[in-house]
Amino acid sequence: MFLRRTGFLAAGLMTGLVALTACNSTPATGTEETVAAPATDDGEDAFAYDSKIKVGKLIAETRCAACHAIGPSGDSPHQDAKPFRELSQNYPVRNLEEALAEGIVVGHPDMPMFVMSTYEIDALLTYLESIQEPHPA
Repeated sequence: MFLRRTGFLAAGLMTGLVALTACNSTPATGTEETVAAPATDDGEDAFAYDSKIKVGKLIAETRCAACHAIGPSGDSPHQDAKPFRELSQNYPVRNLEEALAEGIVVGHPDMPMFVMSTYEIDALLTYLESIQEPHPA
């Protein structure tokens, strides 16, 4: 009886891990793009901004690219997932800060819940702001 329960528990844990791994699949490489830092008088600020964008892009690649188009071009792999470059068409990107801090549970219907640190949230939002398409006047 104990072995049967342990087997079911192990099978359930493995199923959960497989599901989580699918959410964190890494996108294809070779789509490198560069983002210019805003002009500053202090080289350190430009370095911090550039580093934050790189961290934000890495977060988007590892946690979001399976469903969303995360760069300045391309279609989202998931038909219900909005391309990240179009997020500011509906609201300021910074408005996502609270939702990300609480574990975002909105978006497309099968979107997994993510919980991020304050730095990860700031880095992801900085990256998202850097790729937004200009709005028509």
